Amino acid sequence: MTMSRDASDNRPLHEVMLDDVAQMLMAYDQAVQHLLEAVRHDGYFDDLGPNALIWPPSRNASGPIGLDALVFRARLVDAIYRGLPAIRDARLFEAHEKFAHLLPRYHAGNRMYLQLKRAFVERGRGNAQDFLKLYQSLYLDALAKGELHAPPAVEAALAQVNIVQVPMSHAQAVAEALSRAEVDADARWEETYTCDLDGQAASGTLHALLQDIAQRALDLIAAGGLLSSRYHYLTNFGWFGASVWKAISDADVALYRLRAAGANVSALGDIERDMCRMKAMLIEFLQAHQESPLKMRPDTYWYGQEYSYLTRDMIDLSRGILSRVNGLARKGNLSELPVPELLWGAASGRFVEYPHVGRTGRFSKAQRLLRFARWTGTSLKTGRRKKALWRSEPDVIARREAGWREWLHWGWRTLKIFDVQVDVRIDPHFAAVAEALRLNDAMHKVIFLPTHQSLFDHPLMYGVLQSPEFLQAMGWSRPEPCVILARTGLARSGIKIGSKHWTQFGMSPELFDQLLDEVDGYVMLERSNAAGHTTQRVAQALSERPGIIYPMGTTAAFPIQQFPMQHGVFAQLPQDVVIVPIAFRGIHALWPKCPKGNLDINPGRVEVWVSPPMLGETTLLPKRRSLRIQAEAAALFLAVHIATLLNPEDSAKPSQRKDAMAQPDGV
Repeated sequence: MTMSRDASDNRPLHEVMLDDVAQMLMAYDQAVQHLLEAVRHDGYFDDLGPNALIWPPSRNASGPIGLDALVFRARLVDAIYRGLPAIRDARLFEAHEKFAHLLPRYHAGNRMYLQLKRAFVERGRGNAQDFLKLYQSLYLDALAKGELHAPPAVEAALAQVNIVQVPMSHAQAVAEALSRAEVDADARWEETYTCDLDGQAASGTLHALLQDIAQRALDLIAAGGLLSSRYHYLTNFGWFGASVWKAISDADVALYRLRAAGANVSALGDIERDMCRMKAMLIEFLQAHQESPLKMRPDTYWYGQEYSYLTRDMIDLSRGILSRVNGLARKGNLSELPVPELLWGAASGRFVEYPHVGRTGRFSKAQRLLRFARWTGTSLKTGRRKKALWRSEPDVIARREAGWREWLHWGWRTLKIFDVQVDVRIDPHFAAVAEALRLNDAMHKVIFLPTHQSLFDHPLMYGVLQSPEFLQAMGWSRPEPCVILARTGLARSGIKIGSKHWTQFGMSPELFDQLLDEVDGYVMLERSNAAGHTTQRVAQALSERPGIIYPMGTTAAFPIQQFPMQHGVFAQLPQDVVIVPIAFRGIHALWPKCPKGNLDINPGRVEVWVSPPMLGETTLLPKRRSLRIQAEAAALFLAVHIATLLNPEDSAKPSQRKDAMAQPDGV
C-alpha cells in the first residue's frame, strides 16, 4: 500500500499518515510483508518453514496484537538485523575487489586517450572535437553490446520493488536504440599509433586502441554501479533500516511488558504516540527508497535534503524512544534495550570509518563555549570584510579574489580554533594522470567533488585547497579561486531574534547569500530546487576557474551514509571537464548532523584523500538527448567516494576500539 499526501498539504508524509493511525498501521504491516518476501532469499529465516514467514498484523478480528505476536515480530526483525552485516560485508567486499582491480586500468586508459588525442591533432587528422566523436561512436557501440551484471536472487527481488537498480540497464537500453554513427569507412581508424605507459609501449590502430579505452571506462562504470547500488541498499536502506526497525520492534515488546507491570500510563501513552510516528516514518523511508533515481528531478526524496532530514529524525526519535523505555524499565527492574550500534555512531565490520581518524578528544562545556566565541569573532570579521568588499571594490575579478582569500583565512582559522588536524594524501596514480593531462597549464575545466559527511566540510575544503600537498599535485603556485554550488540559507542556523534570523557572520541569511553571489561569484541553488538552471551556471563558470560541487547534495545523517549523487549535475557538465573526487575521512565525528541542532563540536584528525583526475570525455555518457541522464556516471563517482572514504578491511567491534564513541547517556 503506497500512501500519499494532497499536493496542498505541506506537512511531511509521516505526519499526514498520522491523521488515520489505523490506515497507517495497515500500510505498515503490508509494506513489511512485501519486504520480508523480497529478502527471504538471503537466508535470514532458514529456521522457519516456507509458510511461517507471515508478519502478524497490528490488529485483527480479535483485537490489538498480543505479546506472542510482538515477540515473533521482534524475532523476524532481529534475524535481519543480526544477519545483514555479514552479508553486507561479503557483498561489498566482492564488489569492491572488482572495482579496485579495474580502477588502475581505467586511469591508464585515460592516459592513453590523452596521448592519442594529442597525436591525432598534431598529425592534422582533425581537432579535439573530431577525436571525441570518433571515441564516442565506439563508446556507444561497446555500451550497447555489453553484458549486464546478473544480480543474485535477493537483488533481483529487490529490483522488482524498485529498491535496487541493475547497473547500466538504463544506459544500455538507450544505447541499443541509438543508430551507430557511420565511421567504419573512415581511413583514420586504421592509422597506427603508439602510447607509452611508464616505459611500456602500447601500439595498434586508432580503432583498436580507442575500443580498448572505451571498454576500460565501461568496465569501471559497471563495477562502480554494482558497488554503489549494493552500498545503497545494504547500508542506507538495509543496515540503517534494520537498525531503526529493531529499535521499534524491541520497544513494542517492552511497552507491552511495561503496561502489564503497571508502568506510568501517561509516560507510556507519550511513547506509544512516538512509536506510531516512527512506524509512519518507516513507511515514508521505504517509499523514499522506491523512488526512481532516473528522473531528472525527484518527486520528493531522491538525493534531496528531505531524505537526509528524514533519516536524521529517525535516529533522533529511535534513540529518544529507547531512552524513555529504558528509563521506565529501570524503575520496574526490567531488562533494558540496547541501542543498535549504527544509531550511536559505532558501526563495525567492513566499509566503516577508518580507525586512525575521527574524534581525538572531547571539549568541556567551557572549552566549547570559548572556542565558539573565538569562531564567532573570526566569522564576524570575515563578514565585515566581505561587506566592505561589496561596497568598495567595483572590479568583479579583484573582488572575487579578495573574497576568496577571506574564505581561505576563515577556513584555516576554523580548523585551528577547533583543533582539527588535517593530513592531505594524494593518490599514487594522481601524478601520472596529471602529467598526461598537463594539468598545470590552467586550460582545463576542473571540478572537485568532495564527500559531504559533516557540518565541518566547508571550512575543511578551504583548508585543503591551500595545503602544500594539494597545490603541488595540481601544479598551482597559489590557491585558485573556485566557483562553488551552494544552497541558499547555508548559514541560516545562527541567532534568531523574534522572527529574524542572523548568521554567525553578523548579517541576515539573505544578505549572506547575496554576498556569496556578488562578492565570491558562487552559484546559489534554491533549497527547493534539486539541480535546475543553476547547475548550468556552474558549468559555464568552469571555463574561468575551478569548481566545487558536493554531489550528495546534503550532509549525511550518520557516519557511513552515502546518498546517491545528483545525476542532474553531471548532465550539465561540459564533456571536456576534469573531475577530481575528494574524500574527507573521519570528519563526521567532529561535527555530526545528529541530533537535530547539534553543536557538539570536538577536536580530531581528518585524512583527506585526493583521487586522480577522471576525464569527462572518456567517462560521461555521450551528449545525446536520450542519454542526458547521467545516473551511471553518478554511480561511478559515488563508488569512488565509497572506495576512498571507508575502510574495506574488517574493523574491530566498537567495544574493542580505543576511539569508540560512548553510548548515549540514559540509553
